[in-house]
Amino acid sequence: MAITLNNSQIKLRIETPGEKYRGSRFDWNGTITQIWYKGKKMLAGEKMLFHRNDRIYGRGLHNEFGIKNCIGYDDIPVGEYFPKIGTGWLKKDEKPYFFFTQYKLDVLDFSWQKVSDTKAVFMCDSGIRNGYGYRYTKTIEIIDNTFTVSYNLENVGEKKISTTEYIHNFLLPSGKNIGPHLELSFNWEYDKASLTENVKTENLIEFTSKGIKFEKTPDVEYFLGSVFEARKDKKFSENGSWCVSDSQNGVVMSESVDFVPYHTDVWGHKQSLSPELFKWLDVEPGSCANWNRTYKFEN
Repeated sequence: MAITLNNSQIKLRIETPGEKYRGSRFDWNGTITQIWYKGKKMLAGEKMLFHRNDRIYGRGLHNEFGIKNCIGYDDIPVGEYFPKIGTGWLKKDEKPYFFFTQYKLDVLDFSWQKVSDTKAVFMCDSGIRNGYGYRYTKTIEIIDNTFTVSYNLENVGEKKISTTEYIHNFLLPSGKNIGPHLELSFNWEYDKASLTENVKTENLIEFTSKGIKFEKTPDVEYFLGSVFEARKDKKFSENGSWCVSDSQNGVVMSESVDFVPYHTDVWGHKQSLSPELFKWLDVEPGSCANWNRTYKFEN
């Protein structure tokens, strides 16, 4: 059953592990599936309305470990299991790892606690297989007009954990289609020509020095690759943030992180705008990694 956190400004609906989503891609360990800011919905899903399957597709603020930097896949034979953090142990097939594949899944041991009206903690323990093992805790807490998602990843195995984590922020402010009322900006200037990918943005997106504006409502999926790597000043030492302004409803939503982005993409469709700040993880056996993502809302 979902957990609800709220104060006078923000309400969060958080899906408990295995409640609906049971896919092999995204994190199960406490998923924020909807945000209300002063009563206005802010989130949507990976698929458009009437094309969604909550069991296998992402929704809300759905994070993922190892979309490309998969842990342990190349170290094991076909038929053995590799770790997908926060999801489970996935059975290797004959093909290279691909995040869209629905792998056979051994589910983890999950637990959770609603500490107060504004705080909840989610935990999972992987056990150890093929030298890999971890304990993973996610804490979600609302404070005033912000909430923070805090991560703790402890390596309890014998092998180093090297991978990425990011959140697919499936944004749809106030439930309106993506369109000219929305502007996305980052806290750095970037060079459009240096993007590794710029897919289906012609006559759809106006590029600004720090982000994008929409010229119309999208009728295709769009994608911008490596926005952080394309920053003009080449000073890759600043913690990352993005901001989405909604002129139609007068709401501003932002995410700031306490790390320098390893990578940054933007993806979406008619009903989703998803800026993605990637965290790189190198966690030695016996060590922990901690990082935070803070979301803020303003009028």
